[in-house]
Amino acid sequence: MDDPEVLKRVALSAVHYNVQLWPDRHDRNQSRGIRFTQRRATDELIQSNNKTSREFSSVDDRIDRLVLLCEAMWELLEEETDLTRADLERRFTEVDERDGRRNFRRQREAQPCECGAKVPPARLSCQFCGAPSRPKSFFDLV
Repeated sequence: MDDPEVLKRVALSAVHYNVQLWPDRHDRNQSRGIRFTQRRATDELIQSNNKTSREFSSVDDRIDRLVLLCEAMWELLEEETDLTRADLERRFTEVDERDGRRNFRRQREAQPCECGAKVPPARLSCQFCGAPSRPKSFFDLV
């Protein structure tokens, strides 16, 4: 093996072998990394979907309880006072039309602040000066 010609051929074939092997090994590692990332992304998407489903279910449960509570309160008012279903329907329409539209939605408006800015209904304080928001009614807090 001390023959320089043989050593030269072995070295050249080794260089050739490594040059050909490196892209294959690199591609395999890259493919493994891609598959791992895809599996992780899929798992995260499934977990996110499950969380969203639970959140919607929780919101649906809260809405069901609120409707039940409203119904119980109305029945109590009807029994204990002279109010009728017609009175309730009339008031419901009045409240619904306060924003100028009859759309069965309660629109909350931005409230003016001491500094002159409009405070969005979802905020408890002014986004500019920090002054507490003054809602028009208790129901604006809900």
